[in-house]
Amino acid sequence: MKMRHLKPRSVARLRPQSEMIVLDPHAKPPRGALLSLGKLAIWIIEEWYVTLFHEKRGTLLICDRYYHDLLVDPRRYRFGAPQWTAKLVGGLMPRPKLWILLNAPAEILRARKQEVTPEETARQCDAYLGFIRKQREHVIVDAAQPLEEVIAEVERAIKRVVMKDEGNRE
Repeated sequence: MKMRHLKPRSVARLRPQSEMIVLDPHAKPPRGALLSLGKLAIWIIEEWYVTLFHEKRGTLLICDRYYHDLLVDPRRYRFGAPQWTAKLVGGLMPRPKLWILLNAPAEILRARKQEVTPEETARQCDAYLGFIRKQREHVIVDAAQPLEEVIAEVERAIKRVVMKDEGNRE
């Protein structure tokens, strides 16, 4: 099993670790269109490179965020290019075998983490639900329930996909 945070690896290596934790993701202004498009190009090249040459079959890769998070919250990524370019690149990105949305009412999420305004939290909740429901293989887990139950639901969802994959290989 591997875990990875969403950030182009070549860009992440250039930054000091202290900048990795963002307390106010909407504080900085968007980057210019050219820089934003350059970041998209780096992202797609890196993702396909890792997918084709580095990720071994049988390795479970868990990402807390994935590229498509940019479509829901472009301000978090300081995206300054036209939104259609992000959607176009999103359509070309490697797709996860399973999308898992840890969903809870906006009030519960705000009680846990106050990165953005209550209105923005509610908007993002709606946007993530809309996005996830369009994905072929997805699970929406009620993150308001006790942690043990959330973990159990996520494990069951992953096991279903793994067992389906194993059945397809035979």
